[in-house]
Amino acid sequence: MLSNAVNLAHTYWEEILVPGDIVIDATCGNGHDTLFVAQKVLHERSGKVFGFDIQPTAIAATTLNLKTHLTHEQFNDVILIHGSHAHFPKTIQERSIKLIVYNLGYLPKGNKSIVTHHESSLESLRNAMKLIRDDGMISMTCYPGHPEGKVEEDKILEYVGSLSAKEWICCHHRWINRHAAPSLLLVKKL
Repeated sequence: MLSNAVNLAHTYWEEILVPGDIVIDATCGNGHDTLFVAQKVLHERSGKVFGFDIQPTAIAATTLNLKTHLTHEQFNDVILIHGSHAHFPKTIQERSIKLIVYNLGYLPKGNKSIVTHHESSLESLRNAMKLIRDDGMISMTCYPGHPEGKVEEDKILEYVGSLSAKEWICCHHRWINRHAAPSLLLVKKL
């Protein structure tokens, strides 16, 4: 569980997700997190997963990953969107989402010059907060090991640190003996 931020995130997600929930993977990447949440919430024509990525190669990799591991019916309950995580479709109702996950940084095995940026990630976080239902959660894995990743993590932590404790529980996990290791931020709606 404590080996890395992604494993720790999955442990938290397993605690809150049930079949029929609606989840957003705001940064699909290669589709590993998308698949993980899909397998938890898609059940007998209930549940929904939305996935976003700005890179066509990420959407293609996620599609292949999902088609390989999900049933046809499950795959039909996943909506993949080639676009920025900063803008969620207006068709997603406010306070309807149980979990929104982010794996910031760059696409593994992809072009490392294409990274998430603090401006769009903060905009996305603000928009995500409107969509999260009571007892829902936002999970952000941050990658401070590259220059924009460090700025992004700092700006996000600054913003989240200003949220009302009456509305949000915010927790930040960092591996303190691993220089520039990814960290996990959890923002839970009360």
